[in-house]
Amino acid sequence: MKNIALTGSIGSGKTLVCSVFEHIGIPCFNADNHAKECYFDNEFLKQISKEFGENVVKNNVLDRNELSSIVFQDSDKLDKLNSMVHPKVLESFSHWKKYQSAPYVILETAILFEIGWEKNFDKTICINSPKEISIKRAMSRDNVSRKSIEQRINSQMPIEEKIKKSDYIIFHDNITMLLPQILSIHSKIIAI
Repeated sequence: MKNIALTGSIGSGKTLVCSVFEHIGIPCFNADNHAKECYFDNEFLKQISKEFGENVVKNNVLDRNELSSIVFQDSDKLDKLNSMVHPKVLESFSHWKKYQSAPYVILETAILFEIGWEKNFDKTICINSPKEISIKRAMSRDNVSRKSIEQRINSQMPIEEKIKKSDYIIFHDNITMLLPQILSIHSKIIAI
């Protein structure tokens, strides 16, 4: 079974593309969702509170907005948070993969190259979406300000670099059809 990673900037359409792959029988693992599960572990929350301040955790519940406002303004703090969460996510992926039976599985993450995970995957797919479209999608989806989305985008590797490092590119501009692009990549991966 091959490991495929799918990446793109915030608001690029990773979840939509993964849903298409799932419809054609390819299991997808959303790294962000599994990262969020870490925040329900009381021991982990204690570590977060100790590292980022007591205001981040209240009554054993993470204040996501407070944590985001800290880490997306300080790259060292973002790196620290990532170093705490990412090993747990990769462990979850390895466990999840054992129960899959497709010819390949996909892990979806916005920060694949930023954290050096590409070495764990046979091939990488990047979604290339125009920045303005991505910003509007993310603002609408997350109900947050443009400034907040731009901070998140700026904390990530520029999309041009992600494209250069990727094996396959999906262009998602709300005009170009996604299905033919996805089916073409699917065929290429199956043929490996």
